[in-house]
Amino acid sequence: MNKTIIKASGKVERFERQKLINSLTRSGAPEDIAGHIAGQIEKKIEPSSTTRYIYKLAHDMLNRYNSALGMRYSIKKAISMLGPSGYPFEKYFARVLDHYGYGVELNVIMKGYCVSHEVDILASKENRHFIIECKYHGNGSKPTDVKVALYVNSRFADIRKACEMQAGHRDAVHEGWLVTNTRCTEDAIVYAECAGIRIISWKYPDRRSLEKMIEDKQLYPVTILSPIKKDILEALFLNNFILAQDIADVDEQTFIKKSGIDKGTAARLKQRADEICVGL
Repeated sequence: MNKTIIKASGKVERFERQKLINSLTRSGAPEDIAGHIAGQIEKKIEPSSTTRYIYKLAHDMLNRYNSALGMRYSIKKAISMLGPSGYPFEKYFARVLDHYGYGVELNVIMKGYCVSHEVDILASKENRHFIIECKYHGNGSKPTDVKVALYVNSRFADIRKACEMQAGHRDAVHEGWLVTNTRCTEDAIVYAECAGIRIISWKYPDRRSLEKMIEDKQLYPVTILSPIKKDILEALFLNNFILAQDIADVDEQTFIKKSGIDKGTAARLKQRADEICVGL
């Protein structure tokens, strides 16, 4: 008998065992372990079961099997902890782009045809330039709607027009991006595709979604090493420890010296970072 679950939006959909297996194997779980966990969870599903409940069961079971896999499975939650201002998310995504070969600048003031704009990220690659607006939601279930896509396109159009007014089109910009840590509404996606704005969001596009970019190169934010107190997280970001890999790449004494955090906390974070980045 088909079982149903309730999504964060309130929509009821059919439980798909293979989808759960795929999410577990993306975290590094062997196929047989992923299948076993999915089977155990399927037995526990009731008509009132939510996706949040499914996630918690999967995370707990995976964590018992291997703590590093449990951390990897919590990517979405980790990204939602990059707040509340949104700037840590901008800084984090800039680092992701850096690992994909982009040159990046944060919080750049660019002159538009009508007004000046503060651009979250100005990225460049192969002589092409991209204006990127990052939309962060602390509530991971809140979708990014078409108003944000309209806003991104209007800013891009104003800056592009100013660039085109210059002789020889110096400092041309070629594309506007909307990057968000949640899903986008259907209207936002339709509008962006029509207007020529690139969207990178949760689960979209299929081959270049936010979580796909993270998983393909294991670019986990330091928040995946939770729990981390707010003051410790601020110290890590201030000292450019953005990715878990940044911690794994240095020895413990260097990490303590560069991060400025206490030895006990540093040792715990270093151990977790090594677990998730170095080996299972």
